[in-house]
Amino acid sequence: MNNHLPTSDREVERSVNIQSQKLTPTAEKDLWDVFRTGNNSAFITIYERYFDVLYSYGYRIIKNEDLVKDAIQDVFLDVKKNCLSLGETTSIKFYLFKCLKRKIFKELKNWNNLKEELNQKDCFEITFSHEQTLIDRQIDTEKSQLINEALKKLSPRKREAIYYIYFEGMSYQEVSDLMGLSDSKSARDLVYKGLRSLRDTLGFLPLFFTVYLP
Repeated sequence: MNNHLPTSDREVERSVNIQSQKLTPTAEKDLWDVFRTGNNSAFITIYERYFDVLYSYGYRIIKNEDLVKDAIQDVFLDVKKNCLSLGETTSIKFYLFKCLKRKIFKELKNWNNLKEELNQKDCFEITFSHEQTLIDRQIDTEKSQLINEALKKLSPRKREAIYYIYFEGMSYQEVSDLMGLSDSKSARDLVYKGLRSLRDTLGFLPLFFTVYLP
């Protein structure tokens, strides 16, 4: 560790030496709190850690590379500019997801020719892989393909809710906030409807979706 770094920089280096690590809520809060003091090292860490995640998320909303990348850059510029006045969070990813989704929808008002793309049936495409979980060892490549076909048949809203819960590990309250639902119960109901549809299509519900059911 570089002992010549200012205290705040050493704190970032110590608690957020994280490029390949999953952050605990406490570590995320610490990183965010350091960033909110105007610390540039914390900003770089956040940028490098979440840019690809944000791109993957944004591209699920609208399959337009230029729009998504522009929106992500705007989000990072906004949070850096306003870092001293930002509120607390224990989930940087959720905070940035919410900012990015809002930014994309705002940008769409200036990209009128893309509005129809947002409503396409394949919007918010998600892909299940048997390699994602070791819990259900009976899921092979062939079954994964069947699951992906069933996921494609879900409405975009159901796919989006399932994506947040199972692929991003978010809470029902966070899903509710991201999707503009009335409360966490509405988010839970949407997820359960999606799971019932999957079960009806497949004739079974993969263990992955039951073991990790929040």
